[in-house]
Amino acid sequence: MKRILSGCLSVLMAATLLVSAASARDFDDVQGHWGQQAISQVSDWGIFEGTGGNNFSPEMTTTRGMFVKVLAMTAQKLGHYEPATQEQAFSDVSGDAYYAPYVAWADENGLVMGVGDGRFLPDDQITREQMCLVMARFLKQFVQEDLSAYESQETAFVDKDLIHDYAVKEVSACVALGLLTGIPQDGGVAIRPDQPASRAEVATIVVRLVQAVENWGEQPPEETVPPQETEDPEGGTGGGGVLPPEETVKPEEPTEEEKAEEAQVAGYLTTMLENYRNSAFLPTTDQEVQDCMAILMGCVEDALAQREAGHFLDKDYIQTRYADEIDQLKADYNKLTEDQLNQINNVVVRLGTTEEIYTVMDYFGVQIA
Repeated sequence: MKRILSGCLSVLMAATLLVSAASARDFDDVQGHWGQQAISQVSDWGIFEGTGGNNFSPEMTTTRGMFVKVLAMTAQKLGHYEPATQEQAFSDVSGDAYYAPYVAWADENGLVMGVGDGRFLPDDQITREQMCLVMARFLKQFVQEDLSAYESQETAFVDKDLIHDYAVKEVSACVALGLLTGIPQDGGVAIRPDQPASRAEVATIVVRLVQAVENWGEQPPEETVPPQETEDPEGGTGGGGVLPPEETVKPEEPTEEEKAEEAQVAGYLTTMLENYRNSAFLPTTDQEVQDCMAILMGCVEDALAQREAGHFLDKDYIQTRYADEIDQLKADYNKLTEDQLNQINNVVVRLGTTEEIYTVMDYFGVQIA
């Protein structure tokens, strides 16, 4: 079985270990929002402020000046912030602008370079690619670790050619670290480097960044293979009752390695099913999201029952037996809105570790990134 990882395993999952709603500020416009927990966390940390009237405006796009201030507040939380000692270097950053001292700090520390002609364009929307550039520089400056092992990671995004050459390494590093994740679309997963980032997206990324710095590992990431589109298997009987084990006798006895892998996958399925049944977040999502998850977890539950009856859960068996359910899941998944996609991603990351999740998704031949 090919092992599929999404990057720095601890970072993405650590981002879900957030404060409870009872201890966080409750903005009126984030209740039930996919980013509610991250927004609550960055608010508690003092990294983000509301936009007035007890609102956070989670879907508002983030400007370059706003992002630099957020990054400075992140540095302050991590103990890496010292006010700038130099005067403002950019002609289009007013000295009385709320972001002025933070842009000066970012410039002094080599985190931002401007856009030429002495300008910074602080009121322009920051893109996902630009965030990666700044965050990679932040990690190099303040964590003082070599990111080359992360920068060399290959990605399989369908739109990776849209990443500017000067940002390829930084985007790769941020993806390998789990700071930035892909966006499902027809044909695969996209990174959308030129897409503006919403305040909710930035809040989520900031939580991951804080966790990455606080839990920085001593070892570089092991070689990873990004999730790739898996073709649907032909045929299939679908789910249902438990079949007698003799109906699917394997031509050859599994090797010890195959048996160990199958047992590992079964353990992952058990963990994910238990977390799914106990999920407090799932009931807050849209019905369409819950329906998609019900299809997938129904297959998981049935697969475990098949194993109890004596079936060997290799990938071919899984993808053949649940071909109809997998097709239905993919069809329903492709109909989800962007907000619902974010909801389902937030459900999935709570089911297990990154390795467990991507291994199971690979086994079933589905992509939820």
